[in-house]
Amino acid sequence: MAVHCIVPARMGSSRFPGKPLIDLCGKSMIVRTLERALLAECFDTIVCATDSEKIADVVYGAGFDFILTGECATGSDRVAEAARALDLDLVVNLQGDEPLVDPNLLCRVAEELETYPQDWVTVACPLKREEAMLKTVVKVLVKDDYAVDFSRTVLPEEAPCWFQHQGIYAYSREARDEFSSLPQNPLELERSLEQMRILGKRPIRIVHSASPSISVDVPSDAQSVKYLLRNGL
Repeated sequence: MAVHCIVPARMGSSRFPGKPLIDLCGKSMIVRTLERALLAECFDTIVCATDSEKIADVVYGAGFDFILTGECATGSDRVAEAARALDLDLVVNLQGDEPLVDPNLLCRVAEELETYPQDWVTVACPLKREEAMLKTVVKVLVKDDYAVDFSRTVLPEEAPCWFQHQGIYAYSREARDEFSSLPQNPLELERSLEQMRILGKRPIRIVHSASPSISVDVPSDAQSVKYLLRNGL
């Protein structure tokens, strides 16, 4: 079956406003993320879903497709709106702040979605103990390759039981429509984690990665990405 990639991006990030258009060694972050999706060579469609004409102009100027959406509560709501407009079924949601994501990992996620289209699919990697209390690093508790909880902080002594969550989701039309039809629940709002809306209602299957890519959540993350790009890592 065909698998597509939608990259949601907005200008109004509460922790880092305007971050999709920050310069990362000569290219904007949104363009670098789209280029990683292209390198995966496993998607029939790659499109940026955004509510910003500025982002759309940059994306179009770099040779990528875009679709304008309305205001959306979360990235998955934005992807759901875009996928409905484009009449897509299987979609990988690559969040726009993943400019160094491994293309091979994206292929593994796409393959897992094809195999388990009834599930949500997402990614986890080993959690560093020193990041247990860091709120910008999302944690996932995994049992038998499925997520059982997500949190922004865990006690350092509990870190070996948890994994770091990475900003990739994949889902079918049915799973997205189910998600977008549900109201935001208290845990989703409290933790600012969209996956809490669907956890317990639909299985969230985990693809394991040996190492994380750097999600750009705050300005210091951008500096880390620039360092890696300059050193060819």
